[in-house]
Amino acid sequence: MKCVIILCVMVLAVSIPAAPGQSPSPVRSDTVTGSEPVRAEHRILTGWGSGKAEAVVTNAAEIGFSELIVHHEDSTNFTRFIELGQEHGIGIYGWLFLGDIPAWKKAYPDDPPPLQVMSVVENDALKRIQADKTPGKSQYQSGGEPINEVEVLETPLLCFHDPRVIGAFKKQIDEMLAFPGVKGVAFDYIGYQNYRCCLCPASQAQFAVFREHHPEISRELALQRFSLDTLVDFNNQLSEYARSVNPDCKVITHIYPVFLPEPLYGNRLDLDTCAQTAAWFFEPFWSLEKIKAYSGIIAKDANRYHPRPCGAALIGYFKYPVKSRERLTAELQAILDGGCSRVHVCSFNDVLNSPEAAGVFRSFFGNPSSRDAAARK
Repeated sequence: MKCVIILCVMVLAVSIPAAPGQSPSPVRSDTVTGSEPVRAEHRILTGWGSGKAEAVVTNAAEIGFSELIVHHEDSTNFTRFIELGQEHGIGIYGWLFLGDIPAWKKAYPDDPPPLQVMSVVENDALKRIQADKTPGKSQYQSGGEPINEVEVLETPLLCFHDPRVIGAFKKQIDEMLAFPGVKGVAFDYIGYQNYRCCLCPASQAQFAVFREHHPEISRELALQRFSLDTLVDFNNQLSEYARSVNPDCKVITHIYPVFLPEPLYGNRLDLDTCAQTAAWFFEPFWSLEKIKAYSGIIAKDANRYHPRPCGAALIGYFKYPVKSRERLTAELQAILDGGCSRVHVCSFNDVLNSPEAAGVFRSFFGNPSSRDAAARK
């Protein structure tokens, strides 16, 4: 167990130098060349969030959203999202996430959920994070690239190495795609609570078999490869299943939480749009150099493994800490300068609730008259 604990808390060597107090980047800035600016008519804005359809869709359309990702459990509200979305030209997706314990209980009411397992060191870090009530939680990054030496996700996640888990989410995909007019499904929180691996018995048994078939590589590299391969396979199996239910549906994912051995692994996924983080929520905010570099990788390498996917850059916007108009404008411009025409934002609720943020997004994604009006403010 000791060697596994050491492995699961090791720190990844990276290449882009970080700004003071900022998490370093695994992408070398000199590997990303300049891109042609993304023309306004080619931009697509997707939002992740919640709320009542009547309070969201019309306002989202005015800002320039093309797609919204919301939960489907309230069937009346989800149906209304779809209806209003069709009126305003906005595609609506059902939101599936690996921390959805109620989805497990619905599928397997008599079985305890097979949660991921972490090391003693990582569980101690979880207790420290949960006990920290200071503003900003000592720069805890909440599933993004960590600042502190050991960070883990607070949300418990199901272990997808248990074959019942994919069965539970296939049932949820069936539910989502049964709504007439729904555009597709969106995956989130599909990853590891400790950002590297799972130490539950099912995971370790499968890893042992993997090791037997790959004696040529070290245990450390074998665990990284096993964890990544099975993570990719789970995503791709869910995506394939969704297309088998409805060949016309679209499948989106957001790469979260971070997978530290390869943060930008999203181009390995065979789905329609893969959103990868380009500008994270929390302080210290990422440098514009890093945002542009990540966006360039996301855009240029989207089809390295599969012809289907479009790359999208996710920008975080939250009520705390608030990004200023100038900061938000600079981050969006860096994303577009990196070459990403598709931008995802979480959460759309915080954008809609902030006239300043709404104005910034409108200036980039609204119709021409809306963009001109926003620019004059």
